[in-house]
Amino acid sequence: MRLQTNSEMWQPEEASYDTDIIAALIQQWMSAFNSHNVENIVALYAEDAELFDSGMRRARKGRDEIRGWFTQRFQQMPTIQYKPTRFFFHNQDAAISWVAQGRTPAFLHQRWLSHPFEVDGVSIFRVHAGRIAWQHGYYDHLHIAERVIPPLRWLPLKL
Repeated sequence: MRLQTNSEMWQPEEASYDTDIIAALIQQWMSAFNSHNVENIVALYAEDAELFDSGMRRARKGRDEIRGWFTQRFQQMPTIQYKPTRFFFHNQDAAISWVAQGRTPAFLHQRWLSHPFEVDGVSIFRVHAGRIAWQHGYYDHLHIAERVIPPLRWLPLKL
């Protein structure tokens, strides 16, 4: 892509993508996520896709690592659900604002120490050849950590 200067419009160099196709792919992803169907989620990614969210220490690359991430996520948070609130599409990119709800992982494996949570976030998807090639998600991970370990709320970590 290149940016034009002055009054010229921004022009993407790659071919324009059909927004309906990308929207359908993202809807399939949301449905698979909310039903915790790891294999259906993984099938939507390119072989060499990258997945990252603010709850990860590092990005996951390739279907095997992505499968492992979602398997672990759903085991730790079996009630997590995404409710999309806004959709934005441009060429091969999609940005989805959402609210995640559920219960936190059980602190020290004590189920009674699991707490309800709700957090706003956004996921950005890049689609190539009908598959998710790149996805990054952003949300207030500290908010979730404070729900898991309540004493964190009393520490002066936030500015």
